[in-house]
Amino acid sequence: MLTVYGVTLLAAKAKDEMHERAMRESVGSLIEPWLENTWPHVKRTNTTQVLMHSSVTDKVFRCEITEQHPTDDARQVTLVSIFPATRRGDLCVDIRREVRPTGPLILPRTRSERPAQSLTTLVADVARELRVRDANSFVSGSPSRVSTSDEGAAVAALIDAPSRRLPVVVECTSTRGTNTATTADTARVLTGIAHVYHLTTAAAEQGFNDHYGKRKASSSWVLVAWPRAGKTIMLTEYPQSDDERLVDELIAAAVGALPPLPRPSTRPQSTPSVPIQQVVANTSSPEVGDLRRKNQELEQRVAELQADYDDLHENLTLTDHLNGKIVEERERYLNQLTELLALRDNTTQWNRTLDVVQRAKRAFVMLDFHPDVEDRLGSTQFSPATNQRIFAGLLELNNLAARLRRGDIEPHLFNTYCAEKFNFASSVSDNAVNKFGSDYTIMWQGAPVQLGPHVRCNEARIYFYVDAQGRRVVIGHVGSHLRDKSHN
Repeated sequence: MLTVYGVTLLAAKAKDEMHERAMRESVGSLIEPWLENTWPHVKRTNTTQVLMHSSVTDKVFRCEITEQHPTDDARQVTLVSIFPATRRGDLCVDIRREVRPTGPLILPRTRSERPAQSLTTLVADVARELRVRDANSFVSGSPSRVSTSDEGAAVAALIDAPSRRLPVVVECTSTRGTNTATTADTARVLTGIAHVYHLTTAAAEQGFNDHYGKRKASSSWVLVAWPRAGKTIMLTEYPQSDDERLVDELIAAAVGALPPLPRPSTRPQSTPSVPIQQVVANTSSPEVGDLRRKNQELEQRVAELQADYDDLHENLTLTDHLNGKIVEERERYLNQLTELLALRDNTTQWNRTLDVVQRAKRAFVMLDFHPDVEDRLGSTQFSPATNQRIFAGLLELNNLAARLRRGDIEPHLFNTYCAEKFNFASSVSDNAVNKFGSDYTIMWQGAPVQLGPHVRCNEARIYFYVDAQGRRVVIGHVGSHLRDKSHN
């Protein structure tokens, strides 16, 4: 198991039980719509599980969302927990993401991942709802713009605050304009992980440095002040080329500081109604020694049972995940078989190429068909044998696309799998692209992309585009061979 992102939000201790209950319910009112917006019921697959442990008003609450990792053959687990902090009784809202293997898998080597916007939105909403502060400064998901000398000195004073627990990121932007390393997106990603300040004027920069009596902030670097370790505050200077290293190290530091998650109670804890009679024994008596030995044995046994329980819970979750993958594949194969049987019983449906393509669009939901596919086909007609080859080719592409989405196939290896299944070409010639580029260009996600890989189906062709980032296969052209050096 590898934790790749995590945030701990600490709200001030509640005045009384009613106040704490209201705080917990306010967080719960944010979690429910967030779940529905991020994982709508109608779009949840068999490999997506949403579990609620206890209620938000219980001492320990946990929401656990398990799904397929978008880039690895592993489970991605999102955890939202509410529990009292151990030291001062503050209310802790913990939001983290873990990656867990689904077999003999080496986990991703990256120790941190940039969170999705849905996660940072929840963090920002919770921080705003609970008015979470760190060293008397509100936790925010936006860069704080500092323009005066006094404000610059206040940022330096925040760095020296003994109660500060989050890093402070300071960038001088007076000479850089909008070309900054720490952008609004950087601050969003670091919500609850670090404070981000922009010293927008020379006066603010001077006020910051005057607090220390020497130059610490500069337009030549991004300054990060880490939380205090004893009396020492470590400062790190990052180049202003980009924010990748800075963000990765801040997320990794936040993950390293995450508290251990308490286990949700399976039954409510109540005060016993029968008074317990306390017996004070002689600490040197043999009976006390015997009781101590038995107590140690019981504690060891409880620890062993807890470890067994954790292993069983992990195995159960893994089994559910793998069963979900099997059920998903079975449903897909069943739908494909139904379509093939319908075509077998009515062979006249193989006569019109357009009907075959439209049936494939309805049946093969793991493929993304470009809206212009039918227009590109036009009135072109192929023989029934070729139409069968087209349908079979789209069926196999649908199965490969499902494996690509699930993480069983990496995008850069997709063409290799296609070469094993089809009469396949992984690209087109440079001459075709240079002379007839419009034939091979489609719009996808608002940007032009180039078709290249294609499946040969007798005299017909299926051209597609692999969206590596979205792990999707886009069918861009079904029809005649597109123009190249041998065509006019």
